Amino acid sequence: MNKKWKIVSMLCFLLSIPAMMLVYPYLNTPARGVHTLITSLDNAIPVVNWFVIPYVAWVGYLTITLVYFCFKDSTLAFKMILVFDLGLLSCFTIYYFYQTVGPVRPEIIGDDFLSQILQYVYKIDQPYNCFPSIHVMSSYLMIRTIRNCSWKKWWIQWGIRCFSISIILATLFIKQHVLMDVFASILLVECLFKIVDVVHDWLLVPKRSVKSVAKKSFSA
Repeated sequence: MNKKWKIVSMLCFLLSIPAMMLVYPYLNTPARGVHTLITSLDNAIPVVNWFVIPYVAWVGYLTITLVYFCFKDSTLAFKMILVFDLGLLSCFTIYYFYQTVGPVRPEIIGDDFLSQILQYVYKIDQPYNCFPSIHVMSSYLMIRTIRNCSWKKWWIQWGIRCFSISIILATLFIKQHVLMDVFASILLVECLFKIVDVVHDWLLVPKRSVKSVAKKSFSA
């Protein structure tokens, strides 16, 4: 398969992510009962309004970054999208059987731009589907993926790392998630990335070995 068709196939595979996200609203309810993972440390974290900017920029940031990887490295993009899909499947399963509620949202007083955006976020996003956090899972996945790139440029690496970290921090500083949601998301990505790496290599190594043996026999 030439490079052009590899890119097209990865872009098509990328559509699996928004398709899976269609399930999200149906799980974002307290209908099955809710649990809380809020700690005193979570309660001590203040609300910082400007963190709402990276939080709402999440969709645009992910779209640009995912598409960028599809064009730069189809193999790495395949692993990344597969981990994303498996991560969403894991999150949705946990939401169904162990629904949690986020921290208590404060009353946002003020007519400034940031306060209005935060009020809108609180209005459209119910405080459930928290553990693990999809915002954190997907953002940390970008950090984890860039570590595997041999072609990365320092400014792209640091740009992805800094913006992803700002989104992860935003989930805490606008009171959308708690610390346990963050830790669980990072652990989930690390486990899934390792599994996908091992399985991917395991499927490819036999093919290379067979080809090598056949070539050697033919030469003899």
